[in-house]
This record gives sequence, structure tokens and C-alpha cells, in this order.
Amino acid sequence: CKIMYLTLKDANEYLKAGQVQGFLQDFWNAKTYTPEGILCGPDIAHLLLEEKEIKSLPYPWDGLNEITYGMRLGELVLITAGSGIGKSSVMRELVHYIIKNTKDRVGCLFLEENVTKTGLGILSIEASKKFHITTPDKKDWTIEDKKDALNNLNDLDQVVFWNHYGSSSLDNLMTRIRYMAKGLDCKYVVIDHISMIIYETLNERKAIDDIMVKLRVLVQELGIHLMVVSHLSRPQGTGHEEGANISLNQLRGSHSLAQLPDMIFALERNTQAVNELERNRTLVRVLKNRFSGESGPAVLLQWHKETGRLTELDINSTLEDDSQELTDDREFD
Repeated sequence: CKIMYLTLKDANEYLKAGQVQGFLQDFWNAKTYTPEGILCGPDIAHLLLEEKEIKSLPYPWDGLNEITYGMRLGELVLITAGSGIGKSSVMRELVHYIIKNTKDRVGCLFLEENVTKTGLGILSIEASKKFHITTPDKKDWTIEDKKDALNNLNDLDQVVFWNHYGSSSLDNLMTRIRYMAKGLDCKYVVIDHISMIIYETLNERKAIDDIMVKLRVLVQELGIHLMVVSHLSRPQGTGHEEGANISLNQLRGSHSLAQLPDMIFALERNTQAVNELERNRTLVRVLKNRFSGESGPAVLLQWHKETGRLTELDINSTLEDDSQELTDDREFD
């Protein structure tokens, strides 16, 4: 079946206008009919020749950028790790990095903590001081340090919080994210973590399926960069808190967790190691990368007890190599 597009009303009008050849030309130029959305190769040839620059915001760590080429709007990124590995610390580092390196707003839905704790966590990164520690013999900050950090971050004007703690319905969550994106122009959104959304459900697998499908659609609709934190199933043998390697089949609950995200990062750390450097060292492993197809160990992050900050190490370094460099007076950017 072909569709002929007429420049005049009908064949009779062509004849009256003396445009018989024009009618024949339009007849032979008729295009083959295809259902909506179906395109033949020649129909997209011009698209293939267009040089469109895909804008990416680099991650704060070079090793991760080498594999992922940065973060892009319209992507759904899943970050996963075992309990107590430091997922929230990594997420706060990323939020701080975005607001320091862009003019974009970030929506923060840290569902396991109140907004005060989230805000203090971001201020702590700015000041490289642990504002959550108030014990007199451990406290190394003053109220002026807090004020300076808040001033440096422009009163956290680029951060939008959800004043909520505990489990929530999926529809409630979607409404908040949509408002953050549409009403407050948030380009980046962080959800930590999705298990809090399904706390009251009896069918965890189906709930995670629903969440991931709706989040995937929401990312496409809003054009935001969405980072979602998820827990893992407990492995057989060595636990994740002892540094066990993470694979996609350990994602808790549904296969949608592995199928729908554009990127999946796993955080691995041996929290029971005797050596303090090793105990505070996290390997970020890229399990899935839809953008370039590259995956594998990406970056080694060292957490510093004195400042609460994460810094990048050479992924091939050893504990002996770093023990000489990680001193109490080390400077941080």
C-alpha cells in the first residue's frame, strides 16, 4: 500500500489546470505506507549524519569517568551495596559535587534519615569536618565552621529536600519527584533507598517491578538524571560486609533492578578488616553500562576518619603504597 500526496484537490483539478505530468509525478512519488513509529532505513539517513553532542557531567572520580564517560540527563543509575558499606556517604559526596560544579538543583529523597541529617552531611563535606559528632572530646568544629560552609553553598539554595521519614507509597513518591523536576527545576534526583517505599508490601518482587518501571518512565518523561540506591540479597559464604564481590544476580528482589537502569554501580568494602586503611576503603564496580558497554572495577575510594571525606586512590595501589601518603594533615580539595 502506498500513499499519494496531492498538490491539488484531486485528479480532475490536475486535468483542468493542465498539470497531467504533475499528477503522474505525484503518483510515482507515493511513499510506501508504514504504521506509526515504523521507519525504513532511508527515512533515518539524515539522523545518522547529524553530529549531536551528548552533554555529560563528569563524576568526581577519574576512574569512574574512564568507564562511564560521566553522568547524563535522561539516565537512571542504580547504586547498590551491602548494609553499612557507606552508600549514603557516597550519595552525599555526589550531591555536594553536583551543586559545586553546576548551577542545577538536586532533589534529595534520603528516606532513612531526616532532612537535618542530610543537610548536615552535605555541609560536612563542604567543610571537611564531621558536624554530626558533638561529643566534647571528639568535636573538632565550631558554629562558625557551619556558618561558613552554609555560606559557601549559598544556603543550600540548589538542594531540595523531602521532609519525610519512613516508608511511603509509590504514588506519593512519584508526585514529589515530578514536582521537584517540573516545579522546582531539579535536574538531578537522589532516592536513598527504594526499599523504604515497599516496606509495607507483602510481595517485594512485584513492588520493585512497579517501582522500577515507573521510575524508568518518569526519567524519560522528565529528562532528569535519577540515582537510586538499593539493597542486596545476602550471598552465600562471605558476606558483603566482609568485602564479597557483588554481581547482578545479587540485586534484591526483582530482575527489573538489573534490566531497567542505564548504569549499575556496586560498592564493595571489607568493614571487618583488621587494617584500618583497608577497613575504610571502598571499591566501586560498574556492573552495567548501557552508554558505552564498558564495565568492571572503576575506582578505589578511601574514607578519612579525620574529615569524613572520600578521596580517589590508584585502583592498582596496595595498602603499603598508601600508608605513607594518608597522614592526618593531608590536604583535601
